[in-house]
Amino acid sequence: MKNITQKYIKQVLNTNFKDFSKKTIEETKKAILDTMACMIAGVQSPIGRTAIKVLAELGGTEEATVIGYGKKLPAPVAAYITGQCCVGPDLSDNYQPESIIISHPGEAVIPAVLALGEKINASLEDIFVAIILGYEMVGRYALAIEPRRPEVYSFSTHYSLGAAVGCIKLLKFNEEEAINALGIAGTLAPLPVTMPMWGFRERSASWHRDMPGHANFAAVMACLFAQTEFKGTHLLLEEDTKYYKITGSDNYHPKALFKNFGEKYIIDAITYKTIPSCYFNQPCIEATRLIMEENNLDINDVQKIEIYAPTNLAKNFIYYPPRTSVDTASSVKYLTAMYIMTKKPGPDWYLNFEKYLKMDSYQDIASKIQVLEDIELQKILEEQEKVLGKVKISTGKQKYEKIVERVKGNAHNPYSLKDIEDKFILLSEPVIGKEKAENIVEKIKAFNRSENISNIFSGL
Repeated sequence: MKNITQKYIKQVLNTNFKDFSKKTIEETKKAILDTMACMIAGVQSPIGRTAIKVLAELGGTEEATVIGYGKKLPAPVAAYITGQCCVGPDLSDNYQPESIIISHPGEAVIPAVLALGEKINASLEDIFVAIILGYEMVGRYALAIEPRRPEVYSFSTHYSLGAAVGCIKLLKFNEEEAINALGIAGTLAPLPVTMPMWGFRERSASWHRDMPGHANFAAVMACLFAQTEFKGTHLLLEEDTKYYKITGSDNYHPKALFKNFGEKYIIDAITYKTIPSCYFNQPCIEATRLIMEENNLDINDVQKIEIYAPTNLAKNFIYYPPRTSVDTASSVKYLTAMYIMTKKPGPDWYLNFEKYLKMDSYQDIASKIQVLEDIELQKILEEQEKVLGKVKISTGKQKYEKIVERVKGNAHNPYSLKDIEDKFILLSEPVIGKEKAENIVEKIKAFNRSENISNIFSGL
């Protein structure tokens, strides 16, 4: 293919609000509320507190709000902080198109769009359009570079491209400006890291995780630079440029950037979650819950809980006990015990994990849980790209078994807007109060297209 960059930018610039269905607008409401919930809850997480401590002290022009912190900062800095806050709770959305491709477009796009949108007093209509097209770039580029190199952990690099596309739409760039901004974003984007650097296997896990803060910062800065004489490559998406190698892949299928564009949108097929953990853990936790509830089991009657997982996932998630709040999202034994004990996932799972680890009631449950490697599940993962959770529970008198592929929140079993509202209130109320949380929900739901995004952030 030739002129890929120009063709892609043209289709972005030619897509406007009138092109979106009612479903796409409703799905965008979900995406915004879900990501904002993570941004707000993440302010209290160690990752969020650290980002605020380091960057908020820099000060600067008051342009964009860090909700929950209560102050405005320069738009690129606010985008960085709120992006990093998103990963604190590990509750961000996923793009998972019938495969194990995992990307988190909300944390990749929405912090930058909201920060820049507040800076320029954008309307809600412009915000929605920017987010939809930002998601499109993140999801399509992820598809275009699959499969990625297994030794590299890489989302953040192409996150910058999605955030940049959102910002390009907000600023209403012409074709030349937009291509330039995308090229600059690719240059400023964070590099991927190797698996050991990310800390997936060698604990404790990296606090930067998917590095959405870096990506959102790079995107806002790229678009600000593009308004000057600063020049970037105009060939970022071309095959010969080989930018895909920087994003952690030896593969590039540019047709994925264009296939069915405008017929359906990435944001229509997003997976959401309420358990603060990596998506790979959730089928096992769900299988445990179902066995316990369907058979009316009391934990005191349970002798043993065996959690089976694909070999490579079991090796990653068997780590126990969690030593940091970041570790909690990857420790399936901790997460399963917490679900059995509390039955209601919430911020305290990662904020107060040290307290829970010391409780006798928690220790009694955790002592009954084993995480085991399963070769057959590994084959299914590799051949069918399915992540299955398999759990066996024994009471001594009887044995129960359950296999789960999809948990609620997947596009095949989606959360309703009301489910996302409930998640938003749960995560944001402890930080900003119930009244302010409910006010945000109502304004996003009402979607007064001409309303200024700054009005929503007023008083936060």
